[in-house]
Amino acid sequence: MEEELIQQQPRPRDNFRKWDDPLFADLRRMFSQARLREVLTHSSYYAVEGKGNSRYVFAGMYVFKGLVGEVLYRYAAGDGKRLQHVLGNMFTHERLERHFDEWRLWQFARAGENFDIQAHKHIFTYAIYGYVTTLDDDMRQWFISKYIIDECRHLFRHKPRNLNLLSQADSIVRSIDGRRLSIEMELTEDGLHKAKAVLSDGMKVCEAVSKSWRYARRKVSKLALDLLAMPSRKYLLSNPSYHARILERKEMEKAQRKAEVEQREEQKKQEREKRKESFKAAARARDAKRRKSQAEAKKRRAENAARAAAKAAKEARPMSARKRRFLEDKKK
Repeated sequence: MEEELIQQQPRPRDNFRKWDDPLFADLRRMFSQARLREVLTHSSYYAVEGKGNSRYVFAGMYVFKGLVGEVLYRYAAGDGKRLQHVLGNMFTHERLERHFDEWRLWQFARAGENFDIQAHKHIFTYAIYGYVTTLDDDMRQWFISKYIIDECRHLFRHKPRNLNLLSQADSIVRSIDGRRLSIEMELTEDGLHKAKAVLSDGMKVCEAVSKSWRYARRKVSKLALDLLAMPSRKYLLSNPSYHARILERKEMEKAQRKAEVEQREEQKKQEREKRKESFKAAARARDAKRRKSQAEAKKRRAENAARAAAKAAKEARPMSARKRRFLEDKKK
């Protein structure tokens, strides 16, 4: 029996009483309690070889990565070297440990006394990936889309210096149904350049207008790539009404961003006006103080001039005979 194969050690606390917690909704969707216990039990937990989750770990490290690589090969643009870098960044040690913590696998993981679970979180995350490879195709696609592709969407936005946006968008379309994507230019009545991203069958994907011919092409290439990078791109290219709703939503988001920018600019303008008024008030106060000090200095100069004139006038008056005799007697 399994109990006889388990090492003589205290049995880990059973955390499945928390199994109904909403945090474990996705785990409940894929696992039963018994299966999750099996997948998260390390071989060191058993006294004999051959038991444990090592096969699931192997499947997670190689088979699951192959499934993700197939998704990248089918739907991601770029050469093989770029796809290799993207795949490697999807399975970094930090991301594996983060999944271990987010899914709270430490509540269910089991290992021997001499095995440090916290130092080997990635092993149990790989075991989860390995079990996913045994599920049906819909469950695999759901898991890869939610926990691998969506969480790594920022990797697809990497823009090297000489990135050709139109080439990437065209590559995505060709990988879906073989159509080609090109840009058509025309001049509007207002003298603006209108760029349209058009498929080989005549379907218009998007358009952009600018005063600059080159910038109009870049805008429409970027918009087309954003649309074709969506998970629902197949449905978008085959359903005109859905395509129209997506474009309308893009325009609404663009208008909202523009309104937010204008609001921030208006706030900045008001703040600049306030600072300008405060600077003007401070300048007026300095000017008033300067004029006051100048007036006081002018008054002091006038008073000093008046005293000097009075003194000079006094000295200029002729000396009386009495004073002259007094000064002569004083000299004797």
